[in-house]
Amino acid sequence: MRALVLTTALALAACASTSGAGNRPPPFTAAAQQVTPTAAAYPIAVDLPAGAYQLDPRHASVIFRIRHEGLAWFTARFDTKDASLTLDPVDPTRSQLRASIDASSVNTGVLNAQGERAFDRSIARALGADASTAITFISTSIERTGEHTGRITGDLTLNGQTHPMTLQATFDGSAVDPLRRGATVLGFSAHGTINRSEWGVTEWRAFTGDEVQIVIEAELVRT
Repeated sequence: MRALVLTTALALAACASTSGAGNRPPPFTAAAQQVTPTAAAYPIAVDLPAGAYQLDPRHASVIFRIRHEGLAWFTARFDTKDASLTLDPVDPTRSQLRASIDASSVNTGVLNAQGERAFDRSIARALGADASTAITFISTSIERTGEHTGRITGDLTLNGQTHPMTLQATFDGSAVDPLRRGATVLGFSAHGTINRSEWGVTEWRAFTGDEVQIVIEAELVRT
């Protein structure tokens, strides 16, 4: 009986969903480059409920990549993150995004000989976690670059310094999810690049590059 209820709920959620970009190419590929169309190519307003949305941390990931010795890209993630979106569906460019990451939650999956995460703690210190564990991003402008894509510019505070950065975002779709109190859930993907030295993060320069690629997947639930 429980399986039947779950199946029915998922079917209802699928029927109530709004399609987004669909099967998009992965980040950092040539096909993922966004082209700004003319204003008449898509409607300004979006058919989504206005209001506040909160990140569902169980359905979100923040990954960063950095080049090691000019060879492979070393990849790690942050385990603790939060975000809120205030959506204006009449004109999405008037929306507001705030996000935060706990720098001490960095997780490389690399353990020392004692099975401890000493390397993670070293990276956290390099990110300024001893002074403040919070890495924050507050949007200053949101531009539509396509029907399902946008450019989000904001202030990134990291290692005690604040500088602008830009994220290329894709709206992946929405659904009314009975498993999350029947709330509207929005799905987004985003990626961006920063030069870590601009924020004073310069450790291991002899071994790792300056460019850091960031990949974000997020589901936000209407509150």
